Amino acid sequence: MKLSRLIILASSSLLLSGCTLPFVASKAGIQITANPQASVFMDNKSLGQTPIYQNGLKAGTYNIKISASDTTIAPWEGKVTLNPSVLTVIDRELTSDPTKAHGYTLTFEKLINKTATEVNLVSFPDTVSVMADGAPVGFTPFKSDSIAEGAHTFTLTSPGYQDIVIKASVKSGYRLVINAQLATQSIIPTPSPEATPSPTPTTISKAPLEITPLPKQASNSAILKPFVTILETPTKFLRVRDSANASGNEVAKVNPGDKFPYLQTNGSWYQIEYQTGSNGWISASYAKLSQSLICPNVVKQSYYQKSPNSRCDDYWFV
Repeated sequence: MKLSRLIILASSSLLLSGCTLPFVASKAGIQITANPQASVFMDNKSLGQTPIYQNGLKAGTYNIKISASDTTIAPWEGKVTLNPSVLTVIDRELTSDPTKAHGYTLTFEKLINKTATEVNLVSFPDTVSVMADGAPVGFTPFKSDSIAEGAHTFTLTSPGYQDIVIKASVKSGYRLVINAQLATQSIIPTPSPEATPSPTPTTISKAPLEITPLPKQASNSAILKPFVTILETPTKFLRVRDSANASGNEVAKVNPGDKFPYLQTNGSWYQIEYQTGSNGWISASYAKLSQSLICPNVVKQSYYQKSPNSRCDDYWFV
């Protein structure tokens, strides 16, 4: 299941200046949204009901509490730093089960180099996979100074948690800081079939498929080129999807070290045959492609290797 909480942060609204908004550059702003609607307190001072927009605030660190009127719903509380000339954004989804709550905090921090860009992304849980604009870039805590200025889409995924998608802008001269919390996935047990004396088959509803890694291959020496070798991943497995993008449905998980027949390439994705008759797509960032040696003017491509390199003149062809 993928959970999308989207926000597009325009530099004109996030980077506040005294000439365009009604407070001086040393002041800060905050915007808070929540579902369901909730009361907001800053250092125990009430700011009212969400959505909240406050400007002209003194820069500094504050304790923010977001509490729904329904007492069965768990509140959210945390320390938030408001930076000068910046609008800090908080968005929270409140639930009765804190493990199902999710949300994010976005802000900017000024850099010394006015032409540099930087992105810092931390999360709960830690070691969450991060993709920027659909391409894997690492794991949280994530820090990069190579993401260009402009609008970007950041996707966070982790086994057992719902994906979260955040759209935000990167601005020259500033560090974009994202603090995200992922919600745990609900586990739906498979119902047990009921015994019945009737010869009529009983229809049993199935729970959503829980994808588990395929068994580790005992031997893969018989796989012919071209093939891909699965590389090590922080999660100890690699997701196989039904399409060549991060939003594709997960159909299997494969193990580091195993090899699978290679079918084709689409951008940064390889299509493999992960089981006989079953194809899927994996991220090329965590796979090594090995292709056949094809030499010109050679009719039969059976050969014996003379030396470790792969030049055509280093093989006997038969």
